Amino acid sequence: MSFKLVLKFKGTVISEFELDQEETTIGRKAETSIHIDNLAVSSLHARILKIGKKVILEDMGSTNGTMVNNQNVTKHILKHGDVITVGKHTLSFVEVADAKSPVVEAEPESDMDKTMIISSAAREELMTSPAKDNQDSAGSNMALGFIQYLSGPLMGKSVELKASLTSIGKGDNCKIKIKGMLVGKQAAVITRRPSGYHISYLEGMSKVKVNGETLTSAPKTLEDSDIIELSDVKMQFFIKK
Repeated sequence: MSFKLVLKFKGTVISEFELDQEETTIGRKAETSIHIDNLAVSSLHARILKIGKKVILEDMGSTNGTMVNNQNVTKHILKHGDVITVGKHTLSFVEVADAKSPVVEAEPESDMDKTMIISSAAREELMTSPAKDNQDSAGSNMALGFIQYLSGPLMGKSVELKASLTSIGKGDNCKIKIKGMLVGKQAAVITRRPSGYHISYLEGMSKVKVNGETLTSAPKTLEDSDIIELSDVKMQFFIKK
């Protein structure tokens, strides 16, 4: 199963975009994945995240808001046929099935799904629950990654990166805890994929750095021995040999 968005203006198809990345950004900035040059669209209006088998739309604090099927949303799990409205443009969400996997009607959104898009901790728990063990997107043969604190009150402590998604920040539910007034509640996230470990900045005035380079919201692949900095805390990513 693959996914795409069909961009339209006043009913006329302008372009189609394959959702083949972990994150797809939508906005007026030229560097966004889906560039919409219209004053009704914010510079970074919204983004789409692929987490496991879910495709999640998130409004990025846009001026005019984001709608799905004519309802304002902040976060929304997309289903086949959903129509996203951004300014005066629409984006139709399409599930493209291969020959062996026909598109079926989407199941009603469960309470678990609703919790998942609101709470990062609930999303992490869902992905690491025993029921999901056999569906681990990273695969059981993938080398296990760790984060070790190099400074701060937790210096020396290591955190296993077993989950498909591990949160970093000052929020109570973050697995990797970093305190600080300017640190976001969920400042960043590390995803575990068959292609390796990837880190993305999410929120907060204090930016995340990897080897001295400030992250954007675009995922960055982590390499063994990479140094991660957030606020005044340094950490090291390493792979268990």
